[in-house]
Amino acid sequence: MLKVAEVSKRFGNFQVLTNISFDVKNGEKVGIIGPNGAGKTTLFNIISGFLKPDSGEIIYKEVRITAKKPSWIAKIGIVRTFQIIKLFENLTVAQNIEAAGGDVEILKEMNLWAKRNEIAKNLSQGEMRRLSIAMALCLDPKILLLDEPFSGLDFQDSAQLAQTIQSLDGKMAMIIIEHRLAELFGVAERVLVLNAGKIIFDGLPEDVFESREVREAYLGRKYANSLCK
Repeated sequence: MLKVAEVSKRFGNFQVLTNISFDVKNGEKVGIIGPNGAGKTTLFNIISGFLKPDSGEIIYKEVRITAKKPSWIAKIGIVRTFQIIKLFENLTVAQNIEAAGGDVEILKEMNLWAKRNEIAKNLSQGEMRRLSIAMALCLDPKILLLDEPFSGLDFQDSAQLAQTIQSLDGKMAMIIIEHRLAELFGVAERVLVLNAGKIIFDGLPEDVFESREVREAYLGRKYANSLCK
């Protein structure tokens, strides 16, 4: 469904991404993790059209979408959310959905129906996050890009969001950047690990820390080596 092929990006003298390649299948939930500065958000920005790669291609349903405008990419079915939640804060929850061109009935699926007449800025962090996802769903995505959806959420809000993400099984593919590994591993079927702009792991969540290279990226070589003694 989505093919990222040999994508590289440099900012000045800093090589952010180097020959990144992976595929995402229809309906698949893929997590992307890695230390700060690994290139995760840059990769999202390239897929969604906010940045142009220096080299490589993004292919969606056999159509080259590399460096197309974000609005065009969203229109054909690749929609992203942002780590910093973007809402119409002074509108009600229902009005936010209407502004996104959606049917307020979607709020029932997102466990927000009881809050439909609440001003958006008065929602909890978790409710805001679910509303931002609901607004993204109004665009009928075939691939949903979630940028740190669990960031800043407490246990209860995290559990509700995980339930929301799981309720979308099979309706679309998802690519999820996340630092909170327990939450991500509970919803992702497959995990990519980025470090220094390169993919160092691609596999099942339960196998991630079986990789010595991943342990070194997260813990440092000295500590990772001590675990192997």
